Amino acid sequence: MKVTTRQDRPMAEKTVLTAGLPILEEVAAVRRLLSCGVLRPEYATDPRLTVTDESRRCRCLIVRFESEGWVVKQGTTAESRDSLRQEAAVYQALQTTAFTQHLPGFSDYDEDDGLLVTEYVVGDSPREVDLEDRQRHAVIAAGIGAALARLHRTEGDLGLPAKPPPPILRCGHPTFDSVEFHSPSSLEIIRTVQSSEALMRLLDRVHGQWTSEAMTHNDLRGDNILVRDSGKPVFIDWEMGGPGDRRWDVAGLLAERVVWWLTDPDCWVPWNAQAMAGEAAVAGMRSIREFAHPFLGSYVATFAGTFDLAHAGLPNLMDWCAARLVHFAIENTHQLSVPLATARQLMQMAANFAMSPDAAARAFFGLALTDVHD
Repeated sequence: MKVTTRQDRPMAEKTVLTAGLPILEEVAAVRRLLSCGVLRPEYATDPRLTVTDESRRCRCLIVRFESEGWVVKQGTTAESRDSLRQEAAVYQALQTTAFTQHLPGFSDYDEDDGLLVTEYVVGDSPREVDLEDRQRHAVIAAGIGAALARLHRTEGDLGLPAKPPPPILRCGHPTFDSVEFHSPSSLEIIRTVQSSEALMRLLDRVHGQWTSEAMTHNDLRGDNILVRDSGKPVFIDWEMGGPGDRRWDVAGLLAERVVWWLTDPDCWVPWNAQAMAGEAAVAGMRSIREFAHPFLGSYVATFAGTFDLAHAGLPNLMDWCAARLVHFAIENTHQLSVPLATARQLMQMAANFAMSPDAAARAFFGLALTDVHD
């Protein structure tokens, strides 16, 4: 068995808090898979078996044997144990729904040991698909839209608690408890929100519109989607999942494309050294529309049985995209002492979306205002 760590650190240097529980060692993770019945006994001593430490917010070990793989997570703090408990509850609740085809395989959850075992999904992120295979771009976008609609069409709350509006929607009204978790950079971004009447009204408006009437991922972004070789999208990292507002999910995937446009030119800059900046910007906006059209078209057709976006129940979608831009701007500053220029640009973009939703819908997503309002 080969053992590696995410940072390529020597094993002795790893430091992981365990909320009073014994740390999950690599051999213990393999034993857990054997006890679950997902790993064949003869694999345990095979040199092709590998264990990779991908720990971040929680203890996370990836066990792989050739084309098969499993993720073994352990809550390392009280907070991460709660997150794993919520994630396991979502996996279990969605097992009997039409959406289960878009989930990693669920193997086991042990409340006492704080352990969650799921399939390790081999696939590309939507961003990788954009960079590596542009011919699949529209097909993958449509697949993601249809998958998300299947999730949102799930009936009932499946016994899961309703999700409240994200705290980011109240960032203009911070409490002492919330401020201590912000970096100097994100505090500066919050001051920008407080100094902008348009942004304050926007976030208060979206907060007031929040409804928890559909099953949602609630933290949907490209990093939480993997596309299998078959083209089927799989949604991962469900610790925030549950009944929430569909618009937060939809707007997250749309707004993220605008974030890429501003911060990750490798996704769209033409492979032409002579291209002018204006040409590159146009190419980037065209790439956003090339995602938005098949994504929204497939979402609406699957959710509402029509290609008319007005029947999809997504009123004020540009407001929600603007709120997501604020969300991404603050997230991108969490570890910084000074905000990056792109964070300030995202804030300005959010204000523009809020003040001119018709122009934003048309310019970025190729939509008419009547398409995105009731």
